[in-house]
Amino acid sequence: MPIPDKITASKAVARHERFAEEMPLAGFVRLQGLLASEAGVIAAEIEAGRDESDHPHLQGRLQGELQLICHRCLKAFGWKLDAPLAIRLVNTEAEEAQALHESDPYLVLDDRLPLREIVEDELLLALPMMPRCKSCENAAPPVPAKEPGKETRKENPFAALKRIKFDGR
Repeated sequence: MPIPDKITASKAVARHERFAEEMPLAGFVRLQGLLASEAGVIAAEIEAGRDESDHPHLQGRLQGELQLICHRCLKAFGWKLDAPLAIRLVNTEAEEAQALHESDPYLVLDDRLPLREIVEDELLLALPMMPRCKSCENAAPPVPAKEPGKETRKENPFAALKRIKFDGR
């Protein structure tokens, strides 16, 4: 079944509904500023149900390739995404606070789940903070070149304080 904008949480959990769709990246508005290109799709699979402790949850997987911009060389590169989706559905803030220690909770309001919005949230959370292409990922930071025969030695900051305190300079 394709992924709808919104679902009724209690019905989806009771029926163990499954959703799967290849979603175009161009449809994720909040993701656009982080991508080098909005071309491509994300394969999303989501299943509603109950976990082993009988708590309602969503589980699934997001897969695809995103075009990101390397923060070091500023070139576009392909980044493979394969992110599990595991969200515990809660109905009150007290349940949400308790579930924080065990899982990723999602507060369900009026028994409605914005499923496409949840997919976009999970995509944003899966992105690397500082994307780097393979050639820049393991590169050492540049070291400033030293002039031959010239030794650079920094003055101890405490020595400067000592001079000010005792010599008055």
